[in-house]
Amino acid sequence: MEPLATTLCPLDSTQSTRNETLNETTLFLEYVTEYYTYTLISLVICSLGMAGNGLLAWFLIFCIKRKPYTTYILHLAIADFMVLLCSSIIQIVKMFHIKDFTLLSYTILFLLFGYNMGLHLLTAISVERCLSVLYPIWYQCRRPKHQSAVACTLLWALSVLMSALENVFCFQEEDPQFPECQNLNIFSSALTLLVFVPLVVFSNLILFIQVCCNLKPRQPAKLYVIITVTVILFLVFAIPMKVLLIISYYSDSDDGSIPEAFLYLDLLSTINCSINPIVYFVVGSLRRKRSRKSIKEALQKVFEEKPVVASRENEVHFSLPS
Repeated sequence: MEPLATTLCPLDSTQSTRNETLNETTLFLEYVTEYYTYTLISLVICSLGMAGNGLLAWFLIFCIKRKPYTTYILHLAIADFMVLLCSSIIQIVKMFHIKDFTLLSYTILFLLFGYNMGLHLLTAISVERCLSVLYPIWYQCRRPKHQSAVACTLLWALSVLMSALENVFCFQEEDPQFPECQNLNIFSSALTLLVFVPLVVFSNLILFIQVCCNLKPRQPAKLYVIITVTVILFLVFAIPMKVLLIISYYSDSDDGSIPEAFLYLDLLSTINCSINPIVYFVVGSLRRKRSRKSIKEALQKVFEEKPVVASRENEVHFSLPS
């Protein structure tokens, strides 16, 4: 029996090798299929989002009267368009295996630039809307005329400064300056998680409580609704990617779990940038179930400014002569 046994051993070894090769090929094909499916879905979402944000920006510039919050929304649409465009370029570079470090690094730089700008704008919108509810007399009478334009300019300048520093210290192919890059990431993370995110959360919480506890019962304005929904979508879809970037930067694990999670969180961030125009249109179309409204009419309904009715205004009337 020994010759037979020795004869069968090479066959078993060959069969085992073939099974391992087949399993590896199957896993590779599954990975390729999953990757290209994710890439195509991401590209479709980015294309639809760029079309939506581009159409929104066109309406805000040419078809809707410029008002304080339309200025913020216009800049937010531009920032979202930038994020979606950069995300599309990254997906195409990966799909076709384009080895261009300069293109990829600057694309990532502009993606982070648009991402940070979106957070900054949502913070400005939330804080100003909260102040308009808490101090309606100041908002109606003493608010600077060009406050929105000045705030957007300063926020773009802050984002440009942070992006320029990241380009100098973190996106150099030959000699990245790791200590300076680490300090810059610490500062950027602290600015995001300890300043902007708490301001967004507390401003919208105060706004929600103030509107719900208003002495004169009424439905919340559509602008309150879109601000709240936009902020919630950003906190749920976009902030986790920022947290994951921080974790991956300081993590030493190479098990591959973080990059896989980053793919899905990046897809959520893409959805967040694409869905805002849909939110504006849906909220603007409320209460018109039987009539069809055009996009222009829905956006005008959303962004029209109405005086905020509050108990403090009633207190002012008591001091006026009868």
